[in-house]
Amino acid sequence: MTSHAFEIVNVFAETTFGGNPLAVFTAATGLSDTSMQALARQMNLSETVFVLPSTQAAARLRIFTPAHELPFAGHPTLGAAAVLYGQQRVGEAFTLETNAGVIPIVHQDGLFTLQANPARERDAGLAIDAVAAMLSLPVDAIAAPPSWLDTGSEQLLIRASSREAVLAARPLPALFVRDACLQPGRCVAYLWYEANAVATVRLFYAQDGAVLEDPGTGSACANLGGWCSLHQRYPLQWRVEQGEVLHRPNVLHLTVDAERRIYVGGRVIALARGEFVL
Repeated sequence: MTSHAFEIVNVFAETTFGGNPLAVFTAATGLSDTSMQALARQMNLSETVFVLPSTQAAARLRIFTPAHELPFAGHPTLGAAAVLYGQQRVGEAFTLETNAGVIPIVHQDGLFTLQANPARERDAGLAIDAVAAMLSLPVDAIAAPPSWLDTGSEQLLIRASSREAVLAARPLPALFVRDACLQPGRCVAYLWYEANAVATVRLFYAQDGAVLEDPGTGSACANLGGWCSLHQRYPLQWRVEQGEVLHRPNVLHLTVDAERRIYVGGRVIALARGEFVL
């Protein structure tokens, strides 16, 4: 039997029990893909991240949901960065290797910020009325046809007409699986509205026949920055608020600079540590 240390942190947290919970296995060498997936399902959090040695960066990350592995996700990347920083394994600026590439990280005054990949966009081929029906919203609650955005993890971005529309959305599982699917087993949509540099957002995903909601999603925030970079909405600095409906407030900091570089940041609060014996 071998023991595997882990820490639990809340990412994008402004208070102890805010943010998005994350399990970080800090020394995952020797764990098989099957064991990583089993541990992620055991933890049953949005994602669990496994830290491995890297020849390209300070560490390599493997990121798993309870159902599958992701090429990139923001809250595991920033959560792992905070844990490594707390263990004094990295300095104020470093990089982490993900399956979507090497991601630069900076720490300043308690805020961990990643630089996302440049964005790619493609048409979703969905009419506004179909999107509204999928989310149980009136047609005028959707501001524009959605598109697929990718800065490391591709997601369907849907622009709402108001903050109230974002908070009122209630996805219908049958329509969601039909219209928001990237591939079998990977259905995900990000609903957003921004006013006065504050964005209200929600991230929905399908799992085991249900549509669930993520409290705080860095990859989708990066994709929102990607949309802004491609649609001449830069430079910008936005406060992105997520998790209100779940009573789990998350605060993300989104920056798109004059060169269209995309940055996503947040604070990370450590909660617990332990070990699994396998």
